[in-house]
Amino acid sequence: MMKIPKIDELTPGQITTISRKIREWCMCFGLSMESADDASLFHHLPVTMLPTAIPKVLFNQAMQVQTDFNKLFDVIARNDHFLIDILKQSLQGDEYSSKLLNIYLQVLKEGIAQPINFMLTRSDYMLDWDQSSDNKQLSIKQIEFNTISVGYAGSASVVPSLHRYVLKELGISDKCIPEQHCCKNDCLEPFAAGVHTAWKLYGNENAIVLFVVLNKENNICDQRLLEYAIKKTDPSIDVVRCTLAEIDDNATLGDDKTLYYKKQEVALVYYRSAYAPYCYPSQKEWDARLLVERSRAIKCPNIASHLAGVKKIQQVLAEPGILESLISDKDSIERMRSTFTGLYSLEGENGKKSIEMALKNPEKFVLKPPREGGGYNLFGEDIRNFLNSASDNDEHLAYILMDRIFPPVNANYIVNANRKLGRNIEKVISELGIYGVYISRGSDEIICNCACGYLLRTKNVDDNEGGVGIGVAGLDSAYLI
Repeated sequence: MMKIPKIDELTPGQITTISRKIREWCMCFGLSMESADDASLFHHLPVTMLPTAIPKVLFNQAMQVQTDFNKLFDVIARNDHFLIDILKQSLQGDEYSSKLLNIYLQVLKEGIAQPINFMLTRSDYMLDWDQSSDNKQLSIKQIEFNTISVGYAGSASVVPSLHRYVLKELGISDKCIPEQHCCKNDCLEPFAAGVHTAWKLYGNENAIVLFVVLNKENNICDQRLLEYAIKKTDPSIDVVRCTLAEIDDNATLGDDKTLYYKKQEVALVYYRSAYAPYCYPSQKEWDARLLVERSRAIKCPNIASHLAGVKKIQQVLAEPGILESLISDKDSIERMRSTFTGLYSLEGENGKKSIEMALKNPEKFVLKPPREGGGYNLFGEDIRNFLNSASDNDEHLAYILMDRIFPPVNANYIVNANRKLGRNIEKVISELGIYGVYISRGSDEIICNCACGYLLRTKNVDDNEGGVGIGVAGLDSAYLI
């Protein structure tokens, strides 16, 4: 078996030539996004020039534990006492999260109209060196578990084919790179199958699927790939794109809590928005979210599953005895707990100790808020500045403190539409996300629980945040070793 080349073995001429070919390939095969400045223009998504080596045993571990986490977060979403007890105090200082919790409390008071829980999930990890061991063993450590607006399943499914093309252009044929090493990424079709299954469970073949999107959505190509996969699975499914504001303008609730959008019955509401404060620029968006949650339409995710994914829940799950109070399977608990890194509350007496740790050595930690969307985490001196400024209010209580993970550093080249060809080779680190599909009806009936492919994002080692959409990170594929 031939090894894939290292990026520093390529000549500047090869890098320039391959970069141009990558740009053209991406535009031809859907690895593209709408320009932020002009909706009539598109450019390719940032991608790495070469795949990244990932130990196969750790990749398989991440795939295996995904179904454990899927089940755990379903259990949490169905446990209203657990959610309320943890979040009611913690989220008081965060207006956005408090509003989500208020919607959940109102839905509980009325009675949950739809018992089906449908989640498209992703658990994100970094490889981590065990600093306590003389042998410095690599392990996977969980960054977060995502339950809402899980993106790039469409785009990520294409990247392995891109890298196979690149390797061929470098003179390495498929015969030299066996499938089990440069692995496929079958995440798109299971996502589409999950939507199809949930739509059928609703029980009305004339009902539509709503894709709830941002008013200005740059990542439309990734979303369309999922939409087309759904239509390929079942051409009779009618997918309608709309914003939360459009739901407020055009949706109604029947006496039996049936949701109608422009007089069409809605079977499933799939959120590719609603995950961050900027998704709710006015009261209209909040009114729309409440209307949907009160309905008997299936939601992906429902408000309980959305809240289950906030960072405070992640921190509490790492406390002794919490997993055991939710899950009886000891093997499952052991698999999940092995992925946890240090997680610390900022509440109470223990919180004071956590704050002291962070103020003393801020470079060893990440401070994480209770929301999705990227760009909110704090690092280094920003942690110290925030904690000092928030000492007189409750704003910091919704945050959690996490040990900073220091993954292996590799060399690669990120081909970015906003950068000139011929940039220097970069020192990079990677984040591995595992996709999952979960559908249950009540606490005892699991209809689907699977792990289905991965998202690998690679960024410069000096960049704290790693957004693909903003050009900081590149989509990548795994070369299993």
